[in-house]
Amino acid sequence: MWESILNKHNLTSNTPQLAQMRAELLSIGEKERILRERSADREAYRYLLDAHRLIARASLVGKQVLNISPQGGGKDGQLAA
Repeated sequence: MWESILNKHNLTSNTPQLAQMRAELLSIGEKERILRERSADREAYRYLLDAHRLIARASLVGKQVLNISPQGGGKDGQLAA
């Protein structure tokens, strides 16, 4: 029975083509996996870079605030306008 089905659909001659298609699908799947990993790596890099920029900006603002010295004080220690 299987022989008649195979002969009817000519699957035996398509076997190399099916194997080639499977190999191509595996290759495409592997390429997609690599692209997803690279995309995730880029996203993580962007996140770390943004975090570094925010920390650097905050430390610069903190230093500017700390470096401000009083211009002159009144009797109560208030700054002169």
